[in-house]
Amino acid sequence: MDHKKRILLKLTGEAFVNPATGKLAPETIIAVINQIQLLSHSHQFGLVVGGGNFFRGHKEGRMLGMTPSSGHQVGILATMLNGIILKDLLEQHEISTTIFCALECPAAGKPISQQGITAAVKKGDTIVFTGGTGNPFFTTDTNAVLRGLQMEATEIWKGTKVDGVYDKDPMLHTDARRYDQLTYLEAINKKLGIMDPPALALAQQFDQHVRVFNLFEPQAMLKAAQDDTFGTCITN
Repeated sequence: MDHKKRILLKLTGEAFVNPATGKLAPETIIAVINQIQLLSHSHQFGLVVGGGNFFRGHKEGRMLGMTPSSGHQVGILATMLNGIILKDLLEQHEISTTIFCALECPAAGKPISQQGITAAVKKGDTIVFTGGTGNPFFTTDTNAVLRGLQMEATEIWKGTKVDGVYDKDPMLHTDARRYDQLTYLEAINKKLGIMDPPALALAQQFDQHVRVFNLFEPQAMLKAAQDDTFGTCITN
């Protein structure tokens, strides 16, 4: 498997829903799985899955009046639901998959360990990471960088709803400017908000490349694999 590029894909929980209705729908996830199949000869994927389609600790938790730590714990559990869905759909497409969970929950995945991750990589499995880091206050961005480092990923791909990193929200500002490339220092100092500061700092420390692109664009993962300029690349 050493000849394959290892990619850690940070998969938003919004990929599990229909954008028009906000309800659970399989189209985007199936498109992701089909692209994993098409790239399987050259790429091996780890997937850190979010849970925002079910519950966001900082949003719904606050709306309910929950304490922040408890709200984050519910958000962590939401990632486990998506992980089970994702593993099931991957295996229905005959993609050998190992699922890890940062919380002790055998029904939701194996306990995370470096030995287990290394074994899954050597086996050639697609790897699904759920349960965040297992701790509140750490986002799936930070978890993506952490798991990317553990599986020695060539690059981290962050799939979003926009086609890269902008100097301001392109949904609100027509004059927003997209960056082709950024350094971690620029992303942190300009407070661009594309990833949380702890995630950027960890990626910067270990010189991990991050690519940000629109996951919902047709064949987005194939384009990312074939074109180094697709999306915005963040490096040192």
